[in-house]
Amino acid sequence: VPDECAQRSDAFARLAQSDAIRVVDLGAGVGATTTGFLAWLGAARARRGVERAVRVEIHAVELGEPAARAFETSARAAASAIGATLALKIEARDFRRFTPPPCDLVLCQTALNELLVGAEHERETVQMVSGWSRHAPLVVIEPALRPTTRALMALRDSLVALGGAHVVAPCLHQRPCPMRARESDWCHEARQVEPTPRVAEIDRIVGRRDGRALFSFLATAPGADPRESSEATVRLVTDPLGSRGKTERYVCRADGELRLMRLLDREVRDGNRAFVGAERGAVVRIEPLPPNDRIGPDAAVASEFAARD
Repeated sequence: VPDECAQRSDAFARLAQSDAIRVVDLGAGVGATTTGFLAWLGAARARRGVERAVRVEIHAVELGEPAARAFETSARAAASAIGATLALKIEARDFRRFTPPPCDLVLCQTALNELLVGAEHERETVQMVSGWSRHAPLVVIEPALRPTTRALMALRDSLVALGGAHVVAPCLHQRPCPMRARESDWCHEARQVEPTPRVAEIDRIVGRRDGRALFSFLATAPGADPRESSEATVRLVTDPLGSRGKTERYVCRADGELRLMRLLDREVRDGNRAFVGAERGAVVRIEPLPPNDRIGPDAAVASEFAARD
């Protein structure tokens, strides 16, 4: 998620270059989100050849004391691993009654889904998150379940309608989410991950065969969207559907339309093969973008962002 956000937003890209970063983690839990961010930060700075030491100030809000203790252990280990100087503040309180201080990034993972139930709670949560999104770049991560993801999609539309911030990812546009039209649809991601030994053992016991991590997310940045959308750019929002004689996939286009695109097996070429092989969640450019949603043998399909990056 941070790689894509940094690629598509200056507000996120600056995080990898800064010498001092202020992060607020709301509903921080045991530190998974902050640890993931720190791991990305170290790798991103290394790729860019940034050798200067970085100072990371983390303000974590977590109501549960045992989780807060685990958070501190995780955050300090992650900061040490990337050679960062860490300043850590942990508050045991309800983040709903917390106003983030000036910062460069707000994180919130698996903490909003229970608040988006019921009209009154939903209105309060929208106003709260809108305040965060106007305050600093924001990443919200939720479980890839239909109810929780559709609630996040509705929150996304409300934030766009309120203004003051724009969607960085996963959307390529600021129009209403097209996947909300059908109750059976929900926009979630799949990433291939290397499981820890404990997770691998659990997967073996329960017979899990898909080694991908599933989640839904929303990333925003303050202000209006500075990007110029290209109509040829789409996000692959499904795996190949297993259609006979062709590859079919739903794509979310930069013009805000959800379309079912297809590529016949007999017309697969090196230039368009990425439509078949790219992972769910990848952003690709299709030129020319066919008006009938059928990708021809001479079309060029190039990856702009690979989901595994």
